[in-house]
Amino acid sequence: MLNISYKGKFIDEKQLIGNKKLLKEAVQYEEGEKFEDVFNQGFSLILIIIIPIMIISLIKLTKTEGNIYLNLKTVLSIVFAFMIRYLLKFVHEFIHAIVCPTNSKKTIWRYKKGIYFTYCDAMVSKTRYIIISLAPMIVLGIIPFIIWILIAEKIDFAISLIYVLMTWNMIFWAMGDLANVYNTLKQVPKGGKVFNFGMHSYWIK
Repeated sequence: MLNISYKGKFIDEKQLIGNKKLLKEAVQYEEGEKFEDVFNQGFSLILIIIIPIMIISLIKLTKTEGNIYLNLKTVLSIVFAFMIRYLLKFVHEFIHAIVCPTNSKKTIWRYKKGIYFTYCDAMVSKTRYIIISLAPMIVLGIIPFIIWILIAEKIDFAISLIYVLMTWNMIFWAMGDLANVYNTLKQVPKGGKVFNFGMHSYWIK
């Protein structure tokens, strides 16, 4: 019903494109040639969001606990948090897929170095593309962080630490998505339609 499938290891663009032809009027995003280029661009953008969140978190944790000690319980909490993040990476991509048009084909791929990405070549509005890009960060990062601020003092410190570290990770993991949003806002004209073709994004009027 959701039309979502996991395809495994990504090798080249032929797996994504198949026999499809690119529309002549399509304009390719100015976004670099590789995944790494998008992540490098997104890194500087995500710092604007993640640094204030980290500062707020540390202040909140200090007020809750008094002092943050690097004891065995704290270390195990951090280790456990980083183990959970691998599962949440996949959930991140699944959220992308769910927000894509229902009747479109959505595939999830594993890129190198533990990176996953969702591919959907459905043509969507500029606004819809931005929503698709930001959905995982909002659902897995921003909203849980706001909830954490409200409940941090009411839960065990170790659980609180794991929780907030997950929000940091899920926000940080969206750096590529944030780069896509930035490029969309900057390059796609009002009323433009956006779609993916291979490893790049394109727009048409």
